[in-house]
Amino acid sequence: MFELVKTLTELVGPTGHEAPVQEWIARRWGEMDLPITRTSLGNVVARLGGCGPKLLIGAHADEISFRVKSIDPGGFLWLTAGRGRGEQRLPEPVPLGLPAAVVTSEGMIEGTFATVTGHVMTRHQRAHYERHGLDWMDFYVDVGARSRVEVEAMGIHPGCPVVNLVPTRRNGKNIVGKAMDDRAGLALMTALAETVDRGRLQYEVWLASTVMEEIGLIGARSVVGGFDLGLIVEVGLSGDIPLVDDRQVPVALGRGPILVHQDTAVPYSAALTQRMARCAAASEVPVQHAVFQNFASDGREWIQEGVPTAMIAFPCRYTHSPYETVDEGDLRACVELLTAFVTLRP
Repeated sequence: MFELVKTLTELVGPTGHEAPVQEWIARRWGEMDLPITRTSLGNVVARLGGCGPKLLIGAHADEISFRVKSIDPGGFLWLTAGRGRGEQRLPEPVPLGLPAAVVTSEGMIEGTFATVTGHVMTRHQRAHYERHGLDWMDFYVDVGARSRVEVEAMGIHPGCPVVNLVPTRRNGKNIVGKAMDDRAGLALMTALAETVDRGRLQYEVWLASTVMEEIGLIGARSVVGGFDLGLIVEVGLSGDIPLVDDRQVPVALGRGPILVHQDTAVPYSAALTQRMARCAAASEVPVQHAVFQNFASDGREWIQEGVPTAMIAFPCRYTHSPYETVDEGDLRACVELLTAFVTLRP
């Protein structure tokens, strides 16, 4: 599981530029002899097998990103938001000091997220940071250039996506890295496809890797037509860290998959969620129950298209950061629960 998650999360695939992830998914699923189709937006869909009601299981391929807003005369890159609400708020957290990857049509350019520090910081700047914190014009990406002309010669221009470029690693019981949201979900679906006995499937099961989820669930709607049921595999919000009240987020790493009953956008199918709980009990997989605030998934689009949809999530600390943190045991338990759901008689 670790190697699968590491491979997927270390791929660079910001919203609208998911091709490296989708190529990997199509190749890996194709190696399992799954028929592969692609939509015009770039979604990858595969038929796992079985017969009965048509069940679509989905996770998204894109990751949180910035966009280049402008290029400084000295060769530095000013950034803007890569997702909704523009510059109304900063990313949480700003990834200062971490390696960056700028995606261009000619390849990937590495750099560093940076700001003024230490001995060259003026008293005015220090006072501003202490009172107001960082703003969008207080940090940038340094790609090792000396001029705007040099940067443009690299193929960088306004609009290029910028992502964190950090390795995925083990840290005690944890797996830490970028893009667990939602590449770990794709890893779970891939592990399910590799291990499930297709002869025992109780549904006609399909898998979907969707695009452009992070900017408004764009890819999801075009894959769900013709399906009877939906199941979203998503990152979950874990509150077992300092400064978070467990009355607000009563979810923890190591306690198993999360059955999500409602998020900001929609309530999920009660019947499917209850069936998931029964499958968990039958297979002795511990689960957590949750309602998520400030959260939406591709499931909103599937439900709006009239497809009853449930969500299974894996607990994750520090979502939308370069150090999203999961528990490998929780991931394996999610695969067990998914297996139970698709193979146990309804």
